[in-house]
Amino acid sequence: MRNSRSALALIIIGLFAMPAGAAGIDCTKPASSGDRMICRDKSLLARDAMMKDLYAAALKQDDAARIRDRQRRWVATVQACGDAACIRQAYDDQIGVLLATKGGRSASKDFMSKGAGGNEGNLAIFGPVDGLVAVSLASTYVGPGGADAGDVNADGMDGVAPLTNGHIQLSGDSCRIALDRIDAKTWRVSQSGVCNFADGVTLQGTYGGE
Repeated sequence: MRNSRSALALIIIGLFAMPAGAAGIDCTKPASSGDRMICRDKSLLARDAMMKDLYAAALKQDDAARIRDRQRRWVATVQACGDAACIRQAYDDQIGVLLATKGGRSASKDFMSKGAGGNEGNLAIFGPVDGLVAVSLASTYVGPGGADAGDVNADGMDGVAPLTNGHIQLSGDSCRIALDRIDAKTWRVSQSGVCNFADGVTLQGTYGGE
């Protein structure tokens, strides 16, 4: 059996100033039904590790009070979950929020794209952790009217997904986003299906990093 320093436990400890020695969940003796579900699910344990690192990074570089307040609300959401699917979605949502913070960005690898049609995209990848990565994709479209005229739209997608042989697949409703690693500094992003992004916005393109 493995022990997990659960992000949920760490966050609760941080919020209520419990002694440092009380940190961590012993997966041989889980204290709650939520703990038991996390300890039984490798993908939840991986998300737990991501949450811990991104939360710590956000506290260092962002508004700590705002980050803690958001985490309090996240804790309440997780505590209300009755199954692993609910916990998984709660983790994914909050990992996406933390990945978008200054701290989250500093802990991730960033890639940029200047595609045709006025789109400028940003890709952030955190991980892998036990085979999973957290991904945040966003693009801003500047239309023919120009930014000064307000002809600007932005949209994006984030998620937690397996990294398999340099390939990541995200999906939302009928929209599918595929990310393929070309080399250590370059990713190719394609989209298929019906992606109801803001007018003019596309996430597909070649994203490069330094």
